[in-house]
Amino acid sequence: MSQEIKQKRLWNDTARYENAIDQSVKLLARLSTWSRQAGFEIDKALKGKNNVERAVGAKDADTLIKKINRETMHWNTVITAMNNGKDVHSSHDGGCKGAKLEIVAGSEYEFGQYLIDQSTSTCNGDSSQANGKAYIERVTKPKFGGDNE
Repeated sequence: MSQEIKQKRLWNDTARYENAIDQSVKLLARLSTWSRQAGFEIDKALKGKNNVERAVGAKDADTLIKKINRETMHWNTVITAMNNGKDVHSSHDGGCKGAKLEIVAGSEYEFGQYLIDQSTSTCNGDSSQANGKAYIERVTKPKFGGDNE
């Protein structure tokens, strides 16, 4: 392979991963904002001056938490399947093909594709989910002996 082709491939991979990182930061920022808003609303529900304030705070917190759950539902399904060593490309035996298709077709599609790329199949067609499981375990394992929560 010529040096020019190698350089072009490297540039394309770098741009793709930069876009994936940008999309992951955008997703994290959105979820973080909703989480903080939900915390504020829960505080209002617990410490409101009257029943109306407390009820409105509880309703608004519930709405935000449901929004977070909807936004992360397919991501959670894929990450859980990868963590369990399941085939994310199949809808059989605990696979999550539908959820996988949702995240690679969503607004964070390059980030979704990066995650799916961590769970690959072997060239001979055997499903090898060890890569995906190892990846999830590596990135979710606590650093410095702390807890992930």
